[in-house]
Formats: sequence, structure tokens, C-alpha cells
Amino acid sequence: MPSVWLGPVVSAFLLAVLFVIATVLRRSELADSARPVMVGVSSAAAAIITLQGTRTAAARRGWSGIIAGGLMVAMGLYTLVHVLR
Repeated sequence: MPSVWLGPVVSAFLLAVLFVIATVLRRSELADSARPVMVGVSSAAAAIITLQGTRTAAARRGWSGIIAGGLMVAMGLYTLVHVLR
């Protein structure tokens, strides 16, 4: 069984990669056409991370599962709010 902390670590890495890609695209000539794509991809990733965090917190793995799931939910919700504003 994989560690309960694998989900939050992978989620943080994925969001960091998406942030770097969005920053590079924003400063390129493709900025206008790439924006809707990046908003869609980032929103989908944030929603999946939030749902996976909810599953992790509800999986009865003790306090570590609740904390790891809560971190994933917080990362996902923060990303959704940030991307959609």
C-alpha cells in the first residue's frame, strides 16, 4: 500500500509544473490563445486533487489520512479560486 503522503506530494508537484507552464505561456506570443487551455487544465487538475483529497480523508487511515486529505483539499480549492478569479 502506498504512503498516505504520496498524494499530497504528487499534487504539489503537478500544481508546480502547471504553474511553470502557465508562466512561460503567459510571457510568450501564445498568451492569448493558451489562456483558456491553461485555465481548463488547471481547473480540472484542481478539481481532481480536491476530490482525491476527500477520498483520502475518508479512507479511514487515521489522522495521517485526514491531514493528507485535508492538505489536498486545501491545495485544490486554493487553486480553483486562484485560477477562476
